[in-house]
Amino acid sequence: MLKNERCSLVYTGKLDERVVIDSLQPARLKELKTVGKTGNNANMLIRGDNLPVLKKLLADKEAGRLVNADGTSGVRLIYLDPPFGTRLSFKMDAKDGLHAYHDRLTGAHYIDALRARLILLRGLLSDDGSIYLHLDWKMSHYMKVMMDEIFGQENFLNEIIWHYGGRGAKAASGQFPRNHDAILLYRNKAHIFNRQYLGKRIKKGASGVQRDDEGRWFKTAPRGDYTDASIASLSRQGRIYKTRTNKLRIKYFLREDGEWLIEDKPIGDVWDDIPDAMHLSEAEKTGYPTQKPLVLLERIINTSSNKGDTVLDAFCGSGTTLVAAARLGRRWIGIDSGPLAIKTAQTRLKEVYIKGHTSVSFSTYKADR
Repeated sequence: MLKNERCSLVYTGKLDERVVIDSLQPARLKELKTVGKTGNNANMLIRGDNLPVLKKLLADKEAGRLVNADGTSGVRLIYLDPPFGTRLSFKMDAKDGLHAYHDRLTGAHYIDALRARLILLRGLLSDDGSIYLHLDWKMSHYMKVMMDEIFGQENFLNEIIWHYGGRGAKAASGQFPRNHDAILLYRNKAHIFNRQYLGKRIKKGASGVQRDDEGRWFKTAPRGDYTDASIASLSRQGRIYKTRTNKLRIKYFLREDGEWLIEDKPIGDVWDDIPDAMHLSEAEKTGYPTQKPLVLLERIINTSSNKGDTVLDAFCGSGTTLVAAARLGRRWIGIDSGPLAIKTAQTRLKEVYIKGHTSVSFSTYKADR
């Protein structure tokens, strides 16, 4: 009889976790360039294979050198946007002709390569850290099982659907258009969760909108399954409304913005308000083939970290995670093996620094085995 048995993904050549960790040699980092003043916790942009770099960072954590601003050990937030297993090479329209990256691993080779990195990343997380793994339809189902195995099914929080839309014209014959990615969210032992809201505009004369004696605008909703204790608590907050027939309803206050009212609605697990990189402003576009919108990473960073926390992106590409982290007052570490990725990220980060979004410095490193 099966009892509390974990599922696992089985494939040829799969090694024990301890063997994966012990077989790796940590990278040696050579500092190449610095913007601003460096310090023990300077932000790091690292060019090289992320596997030995992660082993080096793991050693730093164990030695007490990888901490957040509050002194806690490890990385508070990890975001991963690995290649999607397309068998393709991607190139930017650049004068130097550099390839952005090669996406050649598929099947078990892809899974095994990503598994090794996830094992190390688990060790890098702080006790209350979170990890977001961004995938598409080809590998998300395999990696959900793998993430359950590595992080524990009990630590799975959400499958976020980023419905970016706008690609229907490219639909394969006889198939529904593919217009979303999946982002798997796991925690370590605990996690930070700062709820995010979307503001919905409502006209002041709209049906259901009322104003109380204190001049506050509000809407109401049925009591639902609120307990008597919850109702008592809401009543003390002035959030209970009695109808003419003496039924209790819950008040939801609205913000006033000129001629409009704003209803702040909690963001769920389907994100359909953020278009893809094709619809970015010209100022934000880099031309890098896998660039993600800043607002997407800002939402993730705001949700699962606080100011001064360390954010890590081991496939940093165009540097969107790093730029978002810098603008939001987080520490950051970015790793990529592609020279064009490092060049693109470095250019964007310099611009953030120069424009005064952050006073924190950063250094670029080359990783050697």
